[in-house]
Amino acid sequence: MRKSFAVESRQGVDQVTLLWDACVAVGYAGRNQESVAAHVRELAELGVPVPSRIPSMYWIDPERITDGSELFVVGEETSGEVEFFLASDDAGRWYVALASDHTDRKLEAVSVAKAKQICTKVVSSTVWPLDELEDHWDDLILESRVANGNEPFSEYQRGRTGLLLSPETLLALAKEDLPYEAPRVALFSGTIPLSAKATRFASRWELRLSDPVLGRELRGAYRVRVLPDRN
Repeated sequence: MRKSFAVESRQGVDQVTLLWDACVAVGYAGRNQESVAAHVRELAELGVPVPSRIPSMYWIDPERITDGSELFVVGEETSGEVEFFLASDDAGRWYVALASDHTDRKLEAVSVAKAKQICTKVVSSTVWPLDELEDHWDDLILESRVANGNEPFSEYQRGRTGLLLSPETLLALAKEDLPYEAPRVALFSGTIPLSAKATRFASRWELRLSDPVLGRELRGAYRVRVLPDRN
């Protein structure tokens, strides 16, 4: 997979092509693994299968990634998760995008891997060089807001990237778990806790990744188009 992005760096704005042969959506990637284990137990009570390992690696179609503004899904019970996305260029330099790991929640009760695979993933059209963020990585802020129809947006998630495993740790875990030979790997980071009390199945999503040190933001927005769920 090859995809062009705008790159915003300390040198200005340019273009970069990122490449990946395999892509993984990481699950249960919180840095505090005791809290993650408690969350897994809560999900098990709701019928979500307990993962065989934590963090979990859910390998997805590397071409099912879009920076578009519309996402087509089957059925009403899907939702997004604000995350960061990592991929590298031909020279091996890593870049960070804002992302949503949109997932089918109904199918999750059967198979989390299939629930991750069935929905196209959303990434921002602009990326930042990872090496420009290393000295303040934990201070970046991920946010998502949701709405249905014409209602106003409300906060759904907000938290620091420091709540998640570091990019280096996530990449090492992904490379250890590769299901096939793939020189280049991209990944979705896993998500932060909800601000809301429950999962929302919203039709409109707004995302933001803020860098308070360098004073910049990545933004994204998409609308969910629901296709009929028929036998």
